[in-house]
Amino acid sequence: MRSSPERAAWTVLLISFSVFCLLASGIPLGIRAYLRNARTQQDALMKVIEGTVLVQQRNGQAPIGVTSSSSAWELSRGDQVVTDGSSWATLDLFDRSNVILYGNTGVELVSSNSPRFRAGKRPNEIALKLTGGLMRMGVALPGDRATELHVLTPHAVLSLVEGSYRIEVYNDGTELTVLRGTALVGSQESRVTVPQGTRTRIDMSGIPGEPGPAERNLILNGDFREPLPPVWTAKPDTFGSPIAPPRVDIVQLGGRSAAHLVRREPDDGIHTEVSIEQALNLDVRDYSSLVLSLDVLLSFQSLSGGGQLSSEFPVQVRIDYKDRYGNDNFWTRGFYYQNGSGYRIVPDAWGQPIGTQIPQGVWYPYETENLLETLGESGPAYLTRIKIYAGGWNYEGYVSEVRLIAE
Repeated sequence: MRSSPERAAWTVLLISFSVFCLLASGIPLGIRAYLRNARTQQDALMKVIEGTVLVQQRNGQAPIGVTSSSSAWELSRGDQVVTDGSSWATLDLFDRSNVILYGNTGVELVSSNSPRFRAGKRPNEIALKLTGGLMRMGVALPGDRATELHVLTPHAVLSLVEGSYRIEVYNDGTELTVLRGTALVGSQESRVTVPQGTRTRIDMSGIPGEPGPAERNLILNGDFREPLPPVWTAKPDTFGSPIAPPRVDIVQLGGRSAAHLVRREPDDGIHTEVSIEQALNLDVRDYSSLVLSLDVLLSFQSLSGGGQLSSEFPVQVRIDYKDRYGNDNFWTRGFYYQNGSGYRIVPDAWGQPIGTQIPQGVWYPYETENLLETLGESGPAYLTRIKIYAGGWNYEGYVSEVRLIAE
């Protein structure tokens, strides 16, 4: 039985009309969606401040060395930048945000895009992956369009708004300091807001700790409530003399734990030394303040002052570091209570007496001024270690509450 021609015609007509309606509405909607969502990749500009920086391009074979004499280097999505211990660089992002990359730091430009058309409603998007090291992130004020800016680390996702941030990645965690602005840290399940003037650390679990003060004590176990190893390394030295060596131990004195550095033997007049030291290995170029404080108590010293060369004090503290030019340098201060022989206390490289006379038998709180300002151009850029030691003939001293506060 043949179907009705009229029915077939109506069917074709209705299908055609439906297709027409779909096209009439779908094409404008599709164009509108494209105009609103189309993205354009944006490059970042890298400038080398010092040394040689390696750039690993996304599709490149071998890293390219870029020096400060080179012009600004354009980074595309997927490119990586790596600095070593003697180099540092800046990144200028398309939204006017900027990044400082310090020594031994690696970062990848994961994404950097903006809407292709002015009709686009989505924000700018920037994502950087900090694989290790230290960077300072300056997020610009929004312009005509807001920017969603994220920093990815092995331990967390950091969402940043306009402000200034210090971000450092270690093997076992990420540390974020909010100098200005506000940051969101973590996943949707465990997100923490980090306000201005605070700091948080994210460990291997990916869970951020509650924000605390932005200042940071760079010394571990400086109150000596735990055993010396593995943070502190102790070393007595008689310099080849077959005599009883000095010793260092942890004692309780006046309600506090203290490192006790002592040699009280009959064979006086022979130089010995005993020390504890802690490796720091920290870049401090991003800090504006570095203050050392410690409490010292001197019980005994048989050698006057700091000896003839101002190098043999019953307690002495020394910070070893590299300056901004990569030169090895150190700052030191000794403590003594008597100088019966009238030995001269020589000045250090900055014109200050290398030794400080303090009362005998009482806890003396010592605190430096801001070392970053005091030591000037030859001051620390990278801290290598702190050493607390006693030297001379016979001596006995105590040290507690060692703090090196960076802000």
